[in-house]
Amino acid sequence: MWIKIRVTEEQRSRWHATAEARGVSLSELVRHGLDGVRAIRRRHQPRSVDPDLLRELARIGNNLNQLARWANREKRAADTVAVVARLIELDRELTALRRAHETHADKPQSVV
Repeated sequence: MWIKIRVTEEQRSRWHATAEARGVSLSELVRHGLDGVRAIRRRHQPRSVDPDLLRELARIGNNLNQLARWANREKRAADTVAVVARLIELDRELTALRRAHETHADKPQSVV
């Protein structure tokens, strides 16, 4: 059943924002509000991630762990310093990649 009400554009925007912040639909927010029950927040749904990206990141992580173990085990300081420096550089690159992916994933997708 549909119920129509008149609201200002400001009210509509505010209500939609409140519903989105609580993780519920506008209809659910209104129903719970009118029934005197606070709309419960739905569990956050994890973002879908490309499985190929996850596999590649897992491979990179495994390689990094092997290099880190080697660097901690070796006695040759010069080689160890070079490997640790490269590990730090890779960590920075992976952090930038993660941030770029999160920024891209956080942008609203247009609905056609």
